[in-house]
Amino acid sequence: MSIHPLANVSPEARLGVGVSIGAFASVEADVELGDNCTVASGAVVKSGVKAGSHNEFCEHCVIGGAPQHAGRPQHIGRVVIGEGNVFREHVTIHRALKPETATTVGNGNYVMASGHFGHDCTVGNNAIFANGAMLGGHVSVADRAFVSGAVAVHQFCRVGRLAMVGGHARVVQDVPPFMLLDGQSGCIVGLNIVGLRRSGHTPEDITSLKSAYRLIYRRGLPWKDVLEALRTEFTNGPVTQLLDFLSAGTRGFVQERRAPPAATLRLRVPDEDAAAPIRIKAG
Repeated sequence: MSIHPLANVSPEARLGVGVSIGAFASVEADVELGDNCTVASGAVVKSGVKAGSHNEFCEHCVIGGAPQHAGRPQHIGRVVIGEGNVFREHVTIHRALKPETATTVGNGNYVMASGHFGHDCTVGNNAIFANGAMLGGHVSVADRAFVSGAVAVHQFCRVGRLAMVGGHARVVQDVPPFMLLDGQSGCIVGLNIVGLRRSGHTPEDITSLKSAYRLIYRRGLPWKDVLEALRTEFTNGPVTQLLDFLSAGTRGFVQERRAPPAATLRLRVPDEDAAAPIRIKAG
């Protein structure tokens, strides 16, 4: 164990083997850090945080702050973190709002500078959050999702497994698993093909997901019929995970960036003969 003389570490904190704490870092009472965690200079790990082994808390991050809620009760919940996560500079993670509940972060996540997880968030495993990604209260982000820079996810929204959210997106509805969301429009623009391939999904898996995508966004079926068709036409593979996610939604789902089927585009060709007198008159 290595604790810098200028660090402020409570004697009531429970520290594992090989923990390293830098100068001006603060570890409060009722904190538990597993083996080989690193708390860099200026980082603050506040009361109510329990973290597993091999976590890295970089400079000036604040883990375990009180929830930002006008009706915050006197007694609040905790932050529970798994193993092998990296929280870069100025990351903030807030405790859950109610006692006996927790803001939870799984294993192997990478949160870049100035990321924020609000109270009662649930983050899975191996997700990536780019600079300035913000999760409101009660947001859920599943395994291997990618949330790009300056993305704002509204309270109670869900981001599904292997979904990728483009930079600066404003997410106000659930993002289904395996989808690619465009940051500028905030709409679905297809499947996260690169992420699917990197995660080991087979060409057959991707083909079935493409068929499911067309069923959801292109057939024009009522929502109940969409769910029933997914249930009957796809009995195994990753589409079953997609069905489970869609069946549990309460906020609605992000729609596709696509013109309606009946939309037409009218082009107006200028009449040169009519325009000529205008040009002459103008000058």
